[in-house]
Amino acid sequence: MTRDRLAYSQHCFSTLREFAGCEYDHYVFDNGSEDGTDRWLLNGVFHHISISPKNLGLSQGFNRLLDSLTRDYDVIVKMDNDCALTQPNTLRDVCALTMEGDWLLSPVILGLLNPPQPTRSWLVDGEQILEVRQIGGIFIAAPASFYEGWRTSEHSPHYGFEDGEICSRWQARGGRVGYMARLEAWHHEGTAGQIERYPEYWERKKIELGVR
Repeated sequence: MTRDRLAYSQHCFSTLREFAGCEYDHYVFDNGSEDGTDRWLLNGVFHHISISPKNLGLSQGFNRLLDSLTRDYDVIVKMDNDCALTQPNTLRDVCALTMEGDWLLSPVILGLLNPPQPTRSWLVDGEQILEVRQIGGIFIAAPASFYEGWRTSEHSPHYGFEDGEICSRWQARGGRVGYMARLEAWHHEGTAGQIERYPEYWERKKIELGVR
């Protein structure tokens, strides 16, 4: 999902193309951008684009993306437009392990102010997995079957709550949530750098969340 911050979409989408390491279909939902992001998307090469005239929030936006799927997939990756991949075959390797059906997975995300702390380390098919209670929505890979007949709640605030809902539902079904220790990605420019570069974006976000 995108909303303004066009430079982030341009950079991070390019890292996805460079470091995916596998074929993928890229679905994008624009949540009421006013900085030209929508025009840039429409001139790009994506599998599917939806443009909303206003911000519907992350839960509604993600549900619209799920409803727009045109094919049957093995894995669905919810990935923010400020997630910058840095290593070859990141998407390929995360999705390959996700397809086994026991884990919701992400590369380790660098640049967060308060990153989730691992509770346990596992060895899965030769990969070290750092288990956490929740991975953020910047990157969540899940078996596509997980979303069949289910959508995130659209009554929650605009930001952040759908990620916890996804992880909690997965864990309630007996699954685990974690980071692949070998792979890293960046919260582009770091959270502090994002606040410095786009202060108006973060102020607007706080207002929409009702935070002073």
